[in-house]
Parts: sequence; C-alpha cells; structure tokens
Amino acid sequence: MTGAPIGDVGRDESGVSMFFAVQRLLTDADLAYFYTDLLLNSPTTVKRAMDRQGIVKSTAYKYANELAELGVAEERDEYEDGAALWTVEPVVGTWETETGELVVSPVVIAVYGASTTDDDIAYFRERYGDAALLNAVGETDAYLRGEQTRRGIAAALDVPTAAGIAVSQAIEAIIGRISPVDPAFPDHGDDVHERTIADAPYVVDA
Repeated sequence: MTGAPIGDVGRDESGVSMFFAVQRLLTDADLAYFYTDLLLNSPTTVKRAMDRQGIVKSTAYKYANELAELGVAEERDEYEDGAALWTVEPVVGTWETETGELVVSPVVIAVYGASTTDDDIAYFRERYGDAALLNAVGETDAYLRGEQTRRGIAAALDVPTAAGIAVSQAIEAIIGRISPVDPAFPDHGDDVHERTIADAPYVVDA
C-alpha cells in the first residue's frame, strides 16, 4: 500500500536532506514504521528494534542504513550487549496536498507507518487515500484540544461517520504515544488515557 507521493514536499531550514527524508518516509510505510520505532526508543540497537517489530536482521539493517543515508539516523560509537546503539532525530518538513500545506513531523510519520500494522488505519488509507489519512491527524489534534468532535472529524474528511470515528480513535492512541517526542506537534501525552496509549501500534522498551 505504498503508492505514489501525496504531493510536493516543501524544503525547510534543514535543507535538501530533510526534503528527501520526508519524501521517502511518506512513500514507504514500512520504513516509516521502523523510523518511528527507533525514534521512540532512541538510543537503541538494531537487534532490539528487530525484537520489537518482529522483522529479520537483513530488513532491519537495510532500513537502519537507509535512514542513515537520509541523514536522520546515526550509528554511535557506543554499545549495548555488544551491539552498536543507534539514535534517530525527529524529521520535520512540509507536504503539499490538494487541500493545502501539511506539516510533517514524527506523529504524522507514525500514523502513516501504522498503516502496516493497524487494521483501522490500513483500511482508511486504502479506502480514502494518503491525504485523507494524514489530514485526519490534524482533525484528531483538534478533537484532543476540544475544538472538534468525532462526528465532526468524519464530516471534515468527507468520509462516513463510522470510518472517521474509527480512524480518529486509532490516531489518538498514536498521538498519545508519539507526541511527547515530536518537537513540532502539541504534546498530548497527558491528554490521552493510558489504556488508549497502550493500544498504539508502537511500544517503548522497559
């Protein structure tokens, strides 16, 4: 379900490197999921990422090395149980859609990546497209700020009520998990119930 890019990625102060990082992460949901897992658990080892995600060694190192080539991940000269620690930096850029400019940050990337593991997000993305899914992030943020309702989210996205409610609930869990490590998104870590956050398709090592 990777498909074509949603639109044109805007260059920001981070320059060409961030431009390509945003573009790549929003055209490969598996890579976006891997990136989010590393960011959430950074610093971490590729071995621990493999265990958390249930992926094989060759795939994990392929993704880690690609993130390094994009300039958003670094293999450090520090080790844990004999394995090198990796750190990942938050990616922030913009993406031009038919409805306007969208700020792309770790929460947005995490929602896109979750389409590989979360049934509600996967269905919504397949049925209504990438732009609608990523715009649902902003609508769910508005809901958490008390400026939107679940039904209002569906209306704003022009999707059936049931679909809008389901995807916003799934996104809410991801926002609760990821927003505390996202420098460009409101921190809703204390606004989302712990039980909801526990349902997010990303885990933090104990």
